[in-house]
Amino acid sequence: MTAPPMGAQAISAQDKPLSVKDWLITLVVIMIPFIGLIFLLYWALSNSSNTNRKNFCAAYIVFQIALFILTLLIVFVLMFLGVFAGVWGEYAPVLHGTLL
Repeated sequence: MTAPPMGAQAISAQDKPLSVKDWLITLVVIMIPFIGLIFLLYWALSNSSNTNRKNFCAAYIVFQIALFILTLLIVFVLMFLGVFAGVWGEYAPVLHGTLL
C-alpha cells in the first residue's frame, strides 16, 4: 500500500466511498423482509459501519416513517369522509323534506 501524498490524510475504511457493488448489495439486503429491517437498523445505528451507508440508512428510515405517517393520515381522512357520507346519506332526505 502506498502512502498518501504529503499533507493529505489517509482515508479510513469508514469514510471510503462505497462501490456500485456495495450499493447494490445494500439495496438488495434492505428489500428482504425482516432481515432487511434488522440490517437497516444495524447500519444506521452502528458506529463501525461506513459513513455513507450509515447516512443512507438513517435517511431511509426517516423517509419510511414519514411515508407511514402520511399513509395513516390519508386512511383516517378517507375513513372520516366515508362515515360522514354514510351519516349524511341517511339524514339527507329528512333535511330536504322529502321524507315525511
